[in-house]
Amino acid sequence: MLPRPRPHRAFGVVRLTVTALLAVHVFISAWLVATVEGTYTEGNPAPTEAHSLVAINKDQTMIDVEIRKATSFFFYTLERDGDAAVPVGGNASTSEGSGDDASTAESDGESDTSSGEDPEWLDLGRQSVSVALVLMVLGEVMMFTSLRWRHHLRTLGFLTAIVAFAVVFPACYMFELTGGQGDEDAAAASNTPGANLETVTFVHTNASSDASLTWLGFQLEADFSGYDLGLVAPENRTTVAEAVPEPGSKDAGSFIAFESSFNVQLGKNLDSLLVLPFMWYLMPAMKRPGDRSPPNGEKRSPDVPDNQLFEGGENAGS
Repeated sequence: MLPRPRPHRAFGVVRLTVTALLAVHVFISAWLVATVEGTYTEGNPAPTEAHSLVAINKDQTMIDVEIRKATSFFFYTLERDGDAAVPVGGNASTSEGSGDDASTAESDGESDTSSGEDPEWLDLGRQSVSVALVLMVLGEVMMFTSLRWRHHLRTLGFLTAIVAFAVVFPACYMFELTGGQGDEDAAAASNTPGANLETVTFVHTNASSDASLTWLGFQLEADFSGYDLGLVAPENRTTVAEAVPEPGSKDAGSFIAFESSFNVQLGKNLDSLLVLPFMWYLMPAMKRPGDRSPPNGEKRSPDVPDNQLFEGGENAGS
């Protein structure tokens, strides 16, 4: 381990300057970067690729979407029947009979949602990060005082900034995406390609996902495959929905496979804050009056200034 230097008065100014510069550097950079990579691996849309980049900073959310090799996807959208669908878990008559009830429940849900105001989660996350950075700088300012618990307050300010970036802000972003609703099953159903609550246009589907941690973030890889009824002749859709088409048949050509990767990473400059604990060790703070009492049996002379007993005091060694 590196030997720890002796305390010096200039260390406090250097620590405060570096802390403030790092706080400003992180504040003006991107706080969260999300990338989505998707590729059609089988079927008519293959080999179309979709690339999306989302960067969030203190003021705005920037989104960039790019589609490559889109010729096959263009002809796929022209050929596909967007109205093709089959009921979910029931026959057509059941779906039609419950249509009015479903529309009524949907309208009631919309009215309830519109009557209440959802919080602006992303703005709340931005405010939490801004406050945490200010507390981190104030914690270093406290080192110039004689407060007994100033070291703990500085550590608490630093940990608050890390938690705000690593936990609070990503959570607010996820709440912003889902609208703050807790029904994850309904959200998953509505986000499934070609699906809604009443009918589906993809049958015999197979979906899988795998999540893993990365440096300052996490990665989610997902696969989806199924038979697109929009590519099946109307008279054969019921048959395809009931059984998987025979390999080599015309209806087997409706099979589509899609692979995607969702990567969320905290701001690339966030790891610069990890320099601060090492700076605390290499640039220790000066002892302040009141940090400790005189040794047992030793009386403090009223004519001697308080800081004479501490190393680095202005009267030490006189």
